[in-house]
Amino acid sequence: MTQLIAELPASGRAVPWYRSLRTRLVLWICLGCVAVLLGATLVVQARSARLITAQSEREIHTLAEQTALGLHATLESVQVGATTLGEAVRGVGRDPHTLDALLRATVAGDDDIEGAMLILEPGALDDGDAAYSWYVRREGKGFYTQQMRSRGYDYHDQPWWKRTIGEGRPWWSEPYRNAATGEQMFVTYNRPIRRNPGDLASKPVGMVSLDVPVSRLRTLIGQQSPDSPVQRIVLSPEHLYVVHPSPALELKARLEDRVRAVEGRMLQPLLDAVRERRSADATYFDPTTHIRRIAMVQPVPDSAWTVAVSVSEQYAQEQLRRTTRAVIAGGLLAVLVVVLVLWLIARPITRPLLALTSSAGHFAAGEFDWPLPHTNRRDEVGLLARAYDRARSSIKSQLAEIDRMARSRQKLESELSIARDIQLAMLPPAPTLHADGHRLQAHASLEPAKAVGGDFYTFFVRDDRVLWFVIGDVSDKGVPAALFMARAMTVLEVATSLGGTPDKALRVAAARLVEGNDTCMFATVLCGAIDAGTGEMVLASAGHEAPVLVRADGHREFIEVPTGPPLGVDIADRYPLWRGRLQPGDALVAYTDGISEALDGGQNAFGSERLLSALPAGADARGLCEALLAAAHGFANGAEQSDDITVLALRFDPSTGGNA
Repeated sequence: MTQLIAELPASGRAVPWYRSLRTRLVLWICLGCVAVLLGATLVVQARSARLITAQSEREIHTLAEQTALGLHATLESVQVGATTLGEAVRGVGRDPHTLDALLRATVAGDDDIEGAMLILEPGALDDGDAAYSWYVRREGKGFYTQQMRSRGYDYHDQPWWKRTIGEGRPWWSEPYRNAATGEQMFVTYNRPIRRNPGDLASKPVGMVSLDVPVSRLRTLIGQQSPDSPVQRIVLSPEHLYVVHPSPALELKARLEDRVRAVEGRMLQPLLDAVRERRSADATYFDPTTHIRRIAMVQPVPDSAWTVAVSVSEQYAQEQLRRTTRAVIAGGLLAVLVVVLVLWLIARPITRPLLALTSSAGHFAAGEFDWPLPHTNRRDEVGLLARAYDRARSSIKSQLAEIDRMARSRQKLESELSIARDIQLAMLPPAPTLHADGHRLQAHASLEPAKAVGGDFYTFFVRDDRVLWFVIGDVSDKGVPAALFMARAMTVLEVATSLGGTPDKALRVAAARLVEGNDTCMFATVLCGAIDAGTGEMVLASAGHEAPVLVRADGHREFIEVPTGPPLGVDIADRYPLWRGRLQPGDALVAYTDGISEALDGGQNAFGSERLLSALPAGADARGLCEALLAAAHGFANGAEQSDDITVLALRFDPSTGGNA
């Protein structure tokens, strides 16, 4: 495909290879395959996750049971040794040398036992028997012995004696160390001796204690580290961590301490299970290694000991990750093979399209006579080529028509521009009158919504001191409104020149504009006259917007001028007059509905409240017009102007010069 593009003229290389139809076809099919692959992977992963989670739970349960059984075998061996020692005392007699030999044999006969203690009260088994209280512990290749009752030491005062004799049942101690243990950490199994073994209600007369080093339990569990994926833990009867991979917890913390830690709510079910001597599992976050772990507790049979197994979720999910990686790798390989096959298949199919694309590039450059290949083919490519052939003939004729229309439009726009200039030239300049020490200043602005519009205003001066003004709004926009506006201005100028009052002028204009008004166009008009010397004014309205009176003190209010029908609709019997007077510093502002109904982008209207607040106190006639126009445009905020806008202002002040 690259060689074919290189052979084409520069103007025909419209589509680079990375944007070609073949590339897009292969890309979309590739994306579809990847989507299917991802979907299949997610399904496999979800299914595998459930299976692996269930399998992990079974493995953890099995491991916990095996660990518990292994610990049970050791503890049971010690418990059997204690029972055997207690029973052997009855058969060998109470000779001290014999009992010493029995103690040594008990320690030597079981690698799990590091030390043994035997205490018999005077007359314990037979009347007249002497007391016996000795402790034997391995020490190197020999034995360390210690009498349990001597000056300054009485075993009757020790807690272990009181508990064994008081409770009358076997029990395991918590880990401890002292001088007798050689400062090694031991756990001890204590068993009472009764004169009559079958009478469990009788008070014990002695006891047997067998010591198991904690190191022996560690050896049984195996070497571990804090970051081991699988951790096995041994809890004492009082829930102390006897074996734990973390040195910060082993023999220093209890399960209750961990429950009160950050992950406490997650470990609470395990603590409840340990207290109730049942198995349970939970998932928690280990704050030491910052990983989530799955833990299970399993009580050791026939003892108060508990085994816990903890496995990191990362370790449990490793098999799932391996399966997922294998699925993704195989799927990607399959996608690559599909992409290669599709690329080879699509090449002969897309080559004719590339040739048509080259011709289309020349057509786009205006070279409509460039040769068009494949018009004789009977497949979709031939259909497309013939459609191109018909399209370029149609385009030629349409371009000729567009050129003609463009010239016509240019001529129309030129004519409308001239019409706009003529229309604006029809508007008179705003005069300033001086009379009797006062000045009447006028100003007006008009902004058509199109090239020409239907709004208008005009001024007439009578007797050098009376200013007549007219502001109007034709019912339409564009050229028809501009023509009706020109007629209305001419009629009103004639009507006001006849003398009288504004109401009479409106009646005369209404009669003239009704004549021949087959288009039923109309105009709202506000007509008024103001004496420049006194400020007295008279107004008449033909359906126009109410003007605003701006007082010298800044107060603004609408003047409710009684109104008659718009001009051009009907001939009214009368147009009511409104009479008033401007005080020095007052101003009158008239406007068309293009101001009050100006719309913003959300189709909200400018409204009367914004109109009043936009008129600044103390401004001259020009300033009032400019302020109102700026407020309306600011409110529209770039929205298209929907109607013609006209503002007219009159300001009455003390005179600053002579008459004019």
